Amino acid sequence: MALTKPYLLSVSHVSMESNDTNQTLFAVGQYPGRWGFWTQQIVTPVIVVVGIAGNLASFLLMKTKSFRKKSYSHFLCALAVFDSLCLINRQITLIHEVMVDNEKDGVFTYYSDLSCQMFSFYEHVCYLMSSWLIVGMAAERVVAMCFPFKKTLIRTQTGAIVTILSTFVVMCFTQIFRFIMMKNIGGVCQGDTYKHVEYIKLHIYFYQLTLVLCLPFLLVLVCNTLVMYQIYRVRKATVKSRSRVVMRSHKSTLMLLAIAFTYLITMLPLVIISFIWMVAMENADVSMVISLYPVQQCLSVISYCNYGVNFFIYILSGRSFRLELRRIFLKEQLQNTSATRTREEFLRLQ
Repeated sequence: MALTKPYLLSVSHVSMESNDTNQTLFAVGQYPGRWGFWTQQIVTPVIVVVGIAGNLASFLLMKTKSFRKKSYSHFLCALAVFDSLCLINRQITLIHEVMVDNEKDGVFTYYSDLSCQMFSFYEHVCYLMSSWLIVGMAAERVVAMCFPFKKTLIRTQTGAIVTILSTFVVMCFTQIFRFIMMKNIGGVCQGDTYKHVEYIKLHIYFYQLTLVLCLPFLLVLVCNTLVMYQIYRVRKATVKSRSRVVMRSHKSTLMLLAIAFTYLITMLPLVIISFIWMVAMENADVSMVISLYPVQQCLSVISYCNYGVNFFIYILSGRSFRLELRRIFLKEQLQNTSATRTREEFLRLQ
């Protein structure tokens, strides 16, 4: 069955938004595989629960005395917050999908146009912040490694906070178009492509491919390459006299590199499938778009791991992080024990 390019673009747009894909595909007589849908529904809640717990622990860890004065701790705290919001948003969308799949009213069915616009704006800003905070963190490490004795703005606490807030303002600005072009169409929050044909280009090419996938992916890759080259140079120069300060600095850098590379690894399959998807769209290849849909769903699950894995990287990457985490839990246990003893002593006096 042949479709025109505009119609195929609308099918692809809806499928990548993941709101009413199946209905749209059924309308053209095509049925995508269900294995991708069930992979998302079964695996994602596990990632969400584990990820949010890990992000909470990460936030507490970065607010301890040992880490809170370091510039990168502010990036990691902000990342923990936005990663958790991304996981929550993803789970809400999946709940909506399974309700619609069972022919029930979904979460967004009775949203007003304004509610759709606000949720879409908030959701996409969260995804952007999760990507661009990693870029900011990677840039901070480049500066730290290339200019170790120079206290540049981004390496100070104030500079890190200013960078995070500036990034947030810029990301919000890039998503203003959602307040103009989003609306509730048949119980689904999506772009009004009849009045605003440019929405597809803004959402797919500008937001998804450029801002979420390709640009941060390339910037993180370049920054990581520069950092690894600098580490190699420093280690080669100080092979006989490695100071503890240098070793500690390199451990922190390697931990941050691990976070950045995890982002690259989890997002790379999605970047590749998105490009293949774009080629299929341009060629109006409906069968390819439909066959790629469950694959895209499955690869999306892999990308969700990026939002909940940082805590486990901290624990695996360094002894200092494990010791600090142990102190947090020991302190909590001591406080609970002290409170219990005080209560028991008070009862004895009664």
